[in-house]
Amino acid sequence: MRQPSAELFPTNEPIPASQMIGRDEDVKELASRLQNGVHSWLAGPRRTGKTSVCDAALTRCKGRGCYVAKVDLFRVGDAAELAEVLAVEVIKNRSPARRLVRVTRRAGRTALSAAQATASVKLGKELGEGAEIALTPGFAAQNPTKALDAALELPEAVARADGKRLVLFFDEFQEVAAERKPYGDPDALTKRMRAIFQRGSSVSYLFAGSVEHLMRDLFGPGKRALSGFGAFYEFGPISVEDWRAGLAERYAADGCTIAEPALSRLIELGAGHPRATMLIAQQAHLLSVQLETTEISADLVELGFQRALVGDRPTMEQTVESIRRLHRQALALARGLATGDPLPTPMHPGVRDRVLKRLETAGVVEHVARGDWRIIDPLLRRYLADLAPLTV
Repeated sequence: MRQPSAELFPTNEPIPASQMIGRDEDVKELASRLQNGVHSWLAGPRRTGKTSVCDAALTRCKGRGCYVAKVDLFRVGDAAELAEVLAVEVIKNRSPARRLVRVTRRAGRTALSAAQATASVKLGKELGEGAEIALTPGFAAQNPTKALDAALELPEAVARADGKRLVLFFDEFQEVAAERKPYGDPDALTKRMRAIFQRGSSVSYLFAGSVEHLMRDLFGPGKRALSGFGAFYEFGPISVEDWRAGLAERYAADGCTIAEPALSRLIELGAGHPRATMLIAQQAHLLSVQLETTEISADLVELGFQRALVGDRPTMEQTVESIRRLHRQALALARGLATGDPLPTPMHPGVRDRVLKRLETAGVVEHVARGDWRIIDPLLRRYLADLAPLTV
């Protein structure tokens, strides 16, 4: 039996450290910072490996004796749910408490044995209201603001009680500043966070976000409450050498060989983008399975690239429609960046700057250097370049 292509080259979810290519130093550096109490934040487009690296750093910290907890704000709808999720994830670091939480949240307090009821009361006395939030579904909804404050104080209480360092990871943290204000007024919330976070010394905080301008606004120089809280961490590019070694190793795990020209072409088509490179490699491998060959040729790589384009086409069509809505000239500008061609009609520099910022906010383009912008996803870049000019 051949190994499944999607297991060799996963593309749709964060991946374990053992499957990452070229991020060992990032994981080590980030873990070292967190183990030593240095709060950190990072920002960048989705599907570029942020969460995978952060998860791996947390795993490394846990292996060195730290408590760890993770909250993905994309999965949390309001302040009450945020309080509950945070409290549960923190409490789960204690094995007896983890079992107690599982029972109370599944069957309620009435299902507790006498010993469990006693443990529940003891836990509440030791850790305060934050423990009650973890043990009682719906408790946080009675007063979401108060409950969230208690949940934010819980990590420090647990870490101090057990003599541990706790690493707390907030993924997609820019959601606290989203227009819909899911957790209440962003300024008020971040002020409360800052006040709580800076009172303790046993918790290291890690924040990641996929909307870079919002993250920079939250943590960069300025008057925002979290300004200057933590150090910015920026991933370096994955080197060509790491891609070569990593991709060849993945193919070899299924008994496949990939010739140098094919490997170089695969890396070129992926343009250093983690998800795009893995998707092309995945589709080339799938073709090898279907054709009953273990040789990954340059032709298979090209066909894999075409299949990746076809598979992502619905998403890219949606992206193009989103670009159209940003500005009447946004699609023309995006297509110009993809092709390198001049715009059909000149654009005022001020308008161009505003449109580029909107495209950056939407996660479509990134600023490479002064006056130099590029489409982030090489698959989208190709799709835009292939658009007929009349559709712009």
